Amino acid sequence: MADTLTIEPGDRLELIARVREALGGLMEIERYAWDERGVLTLRGHLLGPASTIYRTIRARLETIGFTPFLRRAEAAGQDELLAMPGVVDRRRPRVWLPVALFLATVLSVLMTGAMYEGVDIFSNPARIMAGLPFAATVLGILFTHEMGHYVVGRLRKAPVSLPYFIPLPVFSLFGTLGAVIVQREPMEDRQSVLEIGIAGPLAGLIVAIPLLLYGLSTSTIGPPPAGGYIQEGNSLLYVAAKWLIFGRYLPSGGIDVQLNSVAWGAWIGLLLTMLNLLPIGQLDGGHVAYALLGRRADYLAYAMVAICLALGVLVSSAWILLPVLALLIGPRHPPPLNDISGLSGKHIALAIFGLLVFALLFMPTPLVAIQP
Repeated sequence: MADTLTIEPGDRLELIARVREALGGLMEIERYAWDERGVLTLRGHLLGPASTIYRTIRARLETIGFTPFLRRAEAAGQDELLAMPGVVDRRRPRVWLPVALFLATVLSVLMTGAMYEGVDIFSNPARIMAGLPFAATVLGILFTHEMGHYVVGRLRKAPVSLPYFIPLPVFSLFGTLGAVIVQREPMEDRQSVLEIGIAGPLAGLIVAIPLLLYGLSTSTIGPPPAGGYIQEGNSLLYVAAKWLIFGRYLPSGGIDVQLNSVAWGAWIGLLLTMLNLLPIGQLDGGHVAYALLGRRADYLAYAMVAICLALGVLVSSAWILLPVLALLIGPRHPPPLNDISGLSGKHIALAIFGLLVFALLFMPTPLVAIQP
């Protein structure tokens, strides 16, 4: 954390007295202990609902130089407060880097879309705007997705950054790896974790589904190309959309839909949304799982990593990369500042809905290279 508090052993008695005074009327302290990092752990009982008094606790302890984390000490049947030395530096976020990355991503997605239309952009760069339908579709879905996170994050007073879009080289199928939003501190509680985490996928799907239906309705069906091609995977949602437009399951009988740029871009939007909804770490699905299950979400995350490995070995090698990335970024979701307050009934329903959306978008075989 920024503005770290340096605690000398001789200062601890004075600090615990100040902490006790700050928590007066908020927490009944039964025991406390310091560790070697200068973290003060207090156990006892909150004198009110954690959701109601947490912000007051935080405001008071930040004046002393601590950031409080609340959690339940299940074995002891007590509430536990970890006073971490340091206070988050709430400086204004940088704007130039997100803007520069977004412009670079616009360029890379335009180039990818133009190549999908058969344009050689290196010999004819003036025709890059041929990629506009694809770029507008992909970036429209991704931008709406990230703005869902950003707007709800700001409404929940979370210190979320502007989205950082990730451009990909032109020799790629997508032109982008999506985008991320950076948090400078943990979310406040599990309700915030859920609302911010699920807002992105739901907002993106509000744009992606109409674009998919429009793209499919303006695409044609017929036999696949004579040469090699890439076969996109089927999810329950994608199958239902093709059934709605064409009245049949596709591909079947040597017939499939030949996706135009809008349909292909919308399918990519569905794929990226599905990957984000994997219940692992700080992916959107990891947020949903932690909000619903708390620390037990770790078991689901490790199970999902194992499933991805199995899919990579048995179904599609594309899945192998995901467990590697998950282990690099961390499969476990960090706790929020207030990990005592749970979810209301409507929030539990929203979390379950998020897991069902993941099931509808799940593609066992996302992409297959078909050889001539």
